[in-house]
Amino acid sequence: MKKILITGGTGFQGSNLTQNLLKEGYDVIILNTHSLKNETNIERFNLQKAKIIWGTINDKQILKDAMGGVDLVIHTAAKIHVDDSIKNPESYFRTNVIGTNNVLEVAKENNVPVMHISTCEVYGFQDDDLFETSPLMPRSPYAASKAGADRMAYSYYTTYNMNICIIRPFNVFGPGQKDGECGAVIPRWTTSLMKGDDIKIYGDGKQSREFIYIDDLISAYKILINKMLSSNELAGEVINIGTGVDINIKHLAEEMTNKINGPWVEPENHDFSYPIKEGYFEKGKIIYGESRPGEVKRFISNSDKMKSFGWEPKVDLREGLSKYIGWRNFLK
Repeated sequence: MKKILITGGTGFQGSNLTQNLLKEGYDVIILNTHSLKNETNIERFNLQKAKIIWGTINDKQILKDAMGGVDLVIHTAAKIHVDDSIKNPESYFRTNVIGTNNVLEVAKENNVPVMHISTCEVYGFQDDDLFETSPLMPRSPYAASKAGADRMAYSYYTTYNMNICIIRPFNVFGPGQKDGECGAVIPRWTTSLMKGDDIKIYGDGKQSREFIYIDDLISAYKILINKMLSSNELAGEVINIGTGVDINIKHLAEEMTNKINGPWVEPENHDFSYPIKEGYFEKGKIIYGESRPGEVKRFISNSDKMKSFGWEPKVDLREGLSKYIGWRNFLK
């Protein structure tokens, strides 16, 4: 079976992807910085069969040790929070740009294909739906660092003829995603509402996003992994992965408060491996604050290229929220 290195393999996307690949019999190596949360994810996602290397992509020697004999590198490791990047831009440049350059350099030395996980944030605000050919206009240090890494990956394809594919997911959510100060909106709001705290919308709530459930993202990744392991057909390609469904933040907040403030109802056809707990949480409400600097008002993808490979998202927002909140309820 093929050997795959996943940088950031105990993070949110990495843990879900590693779990899936291990179930299919892949030989998985994980390179990740050490933390209690990452240790927890090894247990939570049953990643014990993977080879775990604690280290950073800023250390080229560790990368060389991790990449020996692998058939594919999936580069998910990154610092990912807009607000934190505004406070600490240098650390985002160091990890996301220089760290990515290290990954690419070692992959070049070992002649290993790279599936580079970028982000929709590289596009910035644009009125139209976002195609892979849309200009990159990042609006925060985080987004700029990811745009730099994205274009560096492409430059290694054009300059060194490497088999590199660049993936731009759109607002992923699901089990294992970080909450807290540097977490994403759905896990942060879930934590607040479960504690009975209010949730804050920055601005008027009319800013819109699309949200793709992690299972749909992983199903897309698996199609791309199979292609990259068998041919060079994706070399130099940029691929959006999203639902294309426009959800404004006010609607998201209302959906979440309705689900968490009311009694838990088991979703139809759930595939949970754990029981659903019934009960009420304390009531939190929606409040509003000033708009955040650097925030993009609209992020909606065109994912026709990914769909041309036979992929379609299957989990809508309501079902995805039920799955995620059910997972969080189980952890309480």
